[in-house]
Amino acid sequence: MSEEKQMQHGKNKILLFRKLEDQNKEAAKLAFQTEHTFTYSRELEALVTKDGRVIQVGGLEAEVEVNAIQAKDDPLGKMLQEAVIKGEKLELWEVTVDEDLKDSEGKYPAVYAQGYLSEWEDPANAEENVTISSTFTVELEPQFGRATLTAEQEQAVQYAFKDTTTVTDSE
Repeated sequence: MSEEKQMQHGKNKILLFRKLEDQNKEAAKLAFQTEHTFTYSRELEALVTKDGRVIQVGGLEAEVEVNAIQAKDDPLGKMLQEAVIKGEKLELWEVTVDEDLKDSEGKYPAVYAQGYLSEWEDPANAEENVTISSTFTVELEPQFGRATLTAEQEQAVQYAFKDTTTVTDSE
């Protein structure tokens, strides 16, 4: 008997960022993420030979399009904008925060990449929330593995159910 497949929800995939030079600090989640798209692509060139068509495969290119509603006084949003302006190298994690996929060590499936933000758009429409959009261009190849979220990072994703009893430090 086959196991029933379950759908994966986009809301469970979050992005965390950190300046590469700040590896002594925890990565942070961009507040109010609305959407992101991780894109992998290769140039394929068709060459016609006397024996038929062959494909020449180019190098991998990866990028992440990011959209979020701008939070007031968000230090990560300011850091990302500054990283574009100054051309600073960043680290990015796409973490799938799904309890069903969490392993016995408490780690979640993740993609890790280093690269640069190539743009930062900050439009201000009179009738809508201020939204930001940016493109993270990956250097080399993204790496697949598992990532640990701190209690604060998990809480930033979605608060967990709390009982009506007194909360202690161990919870």
